Amino acid sequence: MPRILEAIFTFFMLIGGLNAVGILVQNKILDVPVMATYKIIGLKGCAKQCTKRSGRCLAFTYQKQHLLCNLLDTTSAVAPDKLKAKEGFIYSEINTWAEDLGKCKTVNCPVGKSCLELSSGKTTCQFDPTSCPMGTFFNGSDCPLCPEGEYQPLSGQQNCSICPEGDDGPTWKMSTITRTVCQGCWYGINTYTEGDDTKLISTHTVADRGECYTLCKANSNCLAVKSTQSNTKCALFSSKTWKYGYVLDSVVILVRGHCRP
Repeated sequence: MPRILEAIFTFFMLIGGLNAVGILVQNKILDVPVMATYKIIGLKGCAKQCTKRSGRCLAFTYQKQHLLCNLLDTTSAVAPDKLKAKEGFIYSEINTWAEDLGKCKTVNCPVGKSCLELSSGKTTCQFDPTSCPMGTFFNGSDCPLCPEGEYQPLSGQQNCSICPEGDDGPTWKMSTITRTVCQGCWYGINTYTEGDDTKLISTHTVADRGECYTLCKANSNCLAVKSTQSNTKCALFSSKTWKYGYVLDSVVILVRGHCRP
């Protein structure tokens, strides 16, 4: 542990009498990927969740205002440049906790499992929901991929979030194949001339381009829309490529691949 950080730890321990519950660094976070997040949980409960992953969870950050706990698999000694100021947060390393947090503190469960202390006083290693990677969720026994149109940017979660629709067609979003983020479905502007095209699905008169996007979204075969600059003419296509030349008053907007896998 760097000497400066060690001095900070000692200072807070002495002025707050915190050695019983671990050394707490006020208004600091370790800005690294989080291995698991718990909400509506106390400080001691956060430390207990960390000990259930003894040997893997090395530290945690805690925000008292929102009772938010983030478990970490590294420490400031490994990533000293990642220790940053953050008002209202506490950073603590689990090896500084002298208080008895249960028998799990000495149990090392394999990756994918966490320690559970039974009423009999014994311990067992059970499936650990926090082992569910980003893009998945814990369904009670496994970590399936988020459903199409949903995403999960965090690991160790019990549900996925639905990609936002937005107020109109242009903001249509879908989750990527990894289900970790949502991306807008429209990209690129090509040009297109009038003429016969076997990939043409249908033509429509619309109020605006947003309505054209909505029609494409509703048609599972639609991969592109052609919308005139006046935005009142709309054509749907099942192809992203055209053979024709350039006409100023015809723009083609394509659907991103992750929206039509």
